[in-house]
Amino acid sequence: MKQTILNSIFFCFLICFFTPNTQAQFGFAYNDSILVKKGADTLQFPWAGGLNHVQFSSIDVDFDGLEDLFIFDRSENQVIVFKTIEIGGVKSYEYMHDVRHLFPEDMRYRVAMVDYNGDGKKDIFTYGIGGVKVYKNIGNASDGLQWEVAADRLESIYTNPNPTIVPNLYVSSVDIPAYVDIDGDGDIDVLTFNMGGQRVEYHKNLSMENYGVPDSLEFKLYNECWGKFIESDTDNTIHLDSNDGPCGNSNLPDPQRNFRHSGSTILAIDLDGNDVMDLILGDVDNHNLTALLNGGTQPNQNSIMVNQDPNFPSNTTPVDISFFPASFYLDVDHDGVKDLIVGTNMAGSTDNLESVWYYKNLGANNLPNFSFVKKNFLQGDMIDNGKGAIPVLVDLNNDGLKDLLVASHFRYVDPSSKASKIQYYQNTGSAEVPEFTFITDDWLSLSGEGYGLRMFPTFGDIDGDGQEEMILGTQDGLLHLYERSGPGIEDFTLSQIELKDHQGLTIDVNSFASPQLFDLNNDGLLDLIIGKRSSGICYYENIGSATSPSFKWVTDDLGQVDMGGSFPPDKYSTPHFVRHNDTLHLFCGNRMGTVYYYNEIEGHIADGDVFNLVSDNYANINTSGYSAPFIDTLRNDRRYEMFVGTDLGGIWAYIAEEFSAPTIGLDQVEVIQQGLKVYPNPSKNGHFTISSEDLEEELSISVFNTVGQSIKKIDQFWGNAHLDLSQSEQGVYILIFRKNSQIVATQRIIKQ
Repeated sequence: MKQTILNSIFFCFLICFFTPNTQAQFGFAYNDSILVKKGADTLQFPWAGGLNHVQFSSIDVDFDGLEDLFIFDRSENQVIVFKTIEIGGVKSYEYMHDVRHLFPEDMRYRVAMVDYNGDGKKDIFTYGIGGVKVYKNIGNASDGLQWEVAADRLESIYTNPNPTIVPNLYVSSVDIPAYVDIDGDGDIDVLTFNMGGQRVEYHKNLSMENYGVPDSLEFKLYNECWGKFIESDTDNTIHLDSNDGPCGNSNLPDPQRNFRHSGSTILAIDLDGNDVMDLILGDVDNHNLTALLNGGTQPNQNSIMVNQDPNFPSNTTPVDISFFPASFYLDVDHDGVKDLIVGTNMAGSTDNLESVWYYKNLGANNLPNFSFVKKNFLQGDMIDNGKGAIPVLVDLNNDGLKDLLVASHFRYVDPSSKASKIQYYQNTGSAEVPEFTFITDDWLSLSGEGYGLRMFPTFGDIDGDGQEEMILGTQDGLLHLYERSGPGIEDFTLSQIELKDHQGLTIDVNSFASPQLFDLNNDGLLDLIIGKRSSGICYYENIGSATSPSFKWVTDDLGQVDMGGSFPPDKYSTPHFVRHNDTLHLFCGNRMGTVYYYNEIEGHIADGDVFNLVSDNYANINTSGYSAPFIDTLRNDRRYEMFVGTDLGGIWAYIAEEFSAPTIGLDQVEVIQQGLKVYPNPSKNGHFTISSEDLEEELSISVFNTVGQSIKKIDQFWGNAHLDLSQSEQGVYILIFRKNSQIVATQRIIKQ
């Protein structure tokens, strides 16, 4: 696999960790170079972080003329982009890491990319209070994606032709409406279920009528029962040619007669080639899609639905997904013909492992013929274990190579059941080039042991037998000790159903124990550190011996580590300590999805002591929920690797930048760093002078903007250099100084 170090290089981290009180550095860049295999297949996007409850669109994110795949995941409002690349005339996808900053922060519940003004650039239709908010794409190839608010909320004239205040075009926060040109006049109209959730309203865009161009968003309710059908108020049964309420009256006024549950998705496409829009409907309480065929002969003329397919698409494997299916129509296989993607539109309570159904279109865009392909589009090419992945490295088969276990918060099973399983990926590579191969989906068959959700393993030799035992943290806040019983990967035997402390009392952190075995006080014995659902990290010192562990409680608030208050009272702290060059570092995941980084730990591990918080957003990592970092070495060069479990059930992989390798000391970096001068800084005209004192070797300088794009390079720097950014935009830029390929210094500069 081609290694991809994408734009998100985490420059803020490169800067902030060259500080005088830092004894060792950990600078990480996203890295997808480690191959992962399942059977004979090599996963295409193993480190993309998983998918759960998706909404698909397309947009050209880098203005290269190719439509890229945009995915909005309703689980914590996450954004994933797969860039379309073309090599030798063949198109494929490449995962883009950390793209959320390219889009508005307040996108939530639903996002669709729609070019409403006909300028060739996709705009954003997302949730606004009580309806729809629209962002206009004002970006270009030079500046990248840029957005401005086109409408804080779409408005529509309902009954009063001259209202004093135009009401918002109502769309429930749980619904997905259709943004489509219904009447064929060139502007974008809206189809949405009414407030009662039984019938579809047609809100016509009057931009073409009023101005002759499609660049306005002025709507009027033209049909209160578009398609002349009613959805049952008890299930998703469709009654065609209905005469109930406004469906039997051409006049608009209608007091709402029946209210049903809110929760519907609409896809409007031409299914039968008659140039009028048909509908594909999903419902909050059901597994299936219903297709409705429009009997009209011209756009919006006689738009009566005359036929239905309640198990769409019935010509192939019909959709059967739990729950609330939402359908999307776009080309995902680069053949120029739009395909059908079906996801789940209910976060947390629906399928989260096989939740992206893919139907290939064997027909045409206006006369599709869908053929079922798979239930896990893209998911099947990732490490994915449901929701809230937890990575752990351990050598299970005793071959000297660390294998990968992936636990998770939970998998959806059915409406009344969730499960937790631990996947096992064996390291089938080498000490120079690691490679993981999927072995089993339920290591040790732990899902049948009644431990509940979020099993969290940690490993270490606590009895001096040369083999690593496992302590398993579980949902009830307890710990369970498994001892090695043989050389096999599943040769573990439960020896303590409830791990006890030195007084024989059960160690209990109340709920969702996240343990780490680690020698915190550096006495040669593995201590026990435990994260949990509530505030604080528990610390039990091992006061036993090398052959007989004995854990003594020290504190329930180690270092007074605080994981923030975004989800009170839930913290779900996942502490991971690392000792590098005799210096302790703490990396801690949490419910928010960030990673907290602490230092100044030595000598501060007693009850009441405080660690130094260096960053509450380490390396800009944000999984949007349930982050779980694990840091260790996999290769002979001893460079650190970091694996971060994500909310979406997958893993992001990182590798230490060259400057943070154990062979590079802080003193080397500081000598170069202190000898560099860049002036004037800030600069009003974009001209900078770079000088160095007593520089013994030639360096190269790379200049990056804040989104990681390389904009200029000086290949040979020795003594003095002139940097001209006069033609660049105002803002912050990062200078990266390298000796050969090794980063030796960084500098932030500002053009005013």
